[in-house]
Amino acid sequence: MGYVKLLLLQAVFVLSWSSGFIGAKLGAQSAGAFNLLFWRFLLVSLCLGVFLNVRLLKVSWAQIRHHAVIGFLSQFLYLSCVYVAIQNGLPPGIAAIIAALQPLMTAALSTGNAGERSGGWQWLGLLIGFVGVSIVISGQYGSSGQSVGLVMYLLPLVSALGLTLATLYERRSAQQHSTGLVLPLFIQSLLTLIGFTAAVLYTDTLSIPHEPEVLISIVWLTVFSTFIAYLSLWMLLRFMTATHVAVLVYLEPPVTLVWAALMFGDAILASTYAGIAVVVAGLILVRLKRPTVACTS
Repeated sequence: MGYVKLLLLQAVFVLSWSSGFIGAKLGAQSAGAFNLLFWRFLLVSLCLGVFLNVRLLKVSWAQIRHHAVIGFLSQFLYLSCVYVAIQNGLPPGIAAIIAALQPLMTAALSTGNAGERSGGWQWLGLLIGFVGVSIVISGQYGSSGQSVGLVMYLLPLVSALGLTLATLYERRSAQQHSTGLVLPLFIQSLLTLIGFTAAVLYTDTLSIPHEPEVLISIVWLTVFSTFIAYLSLWMLLRFMTATHVAVLVYLEPPVTLVWAALMFGDAILASTYAGIAVVVAGLILVRLKRPTVACTS
């Protein structure tokens, strides 16, 4: 893949993953976390099922088992922990900065793989990127006096760990399970739908959405935060190391804050711009030395 196309794909990845917070703000408060996620993945599964059609008959149990693990870690566990924490009072920005530990987790867990191992400059860049995210979020929410239980702070950490494990698992097994991008996403989303069906029934929060903002949110989360977000993630993992992909997560909180300001009129502080500059500096350091990665497609 050419440099310009890869750069555009990375921009799409950052924007699509940032869109999740925007879509959640549009409908989560009215519809409820598990209810919103249920309808989101019902729509995702139906759309992908119609698109794939007869190709679904060729799915093997090995593929189902493989993508069930990825779907549980990267979709069900990641999204349920974040949404539940936010629904119980944790500010989205705080959740984002805790989840932004993912690049550090990815770098740490990749040390045993020579192709994925991070050097000194990469570790410094990762730490600087996390400091930049901290500056952005602390400036936005430093005056917040909300009292939230410790468990709610730990849930985004579980989300980060789940996405980290899914990223590394997919990266290391991409060659053994080369089935394209759409079919794996369907398997992952369908099994995630089963999980959210159980969750919404257990919590007795299932309801048919009627409010326009909730309906818009469901379509928004389906198209931008599922189709584009996850397809761009798995595509990037075919051309970049897991650490280089994960470090893009650092751009998510600043981009989300700017996006929310433009769309909802949220205020942006001077610290936000300073934090974004620090994040960019960290990204540059991470990319000073690029490990050689063999393309798988």
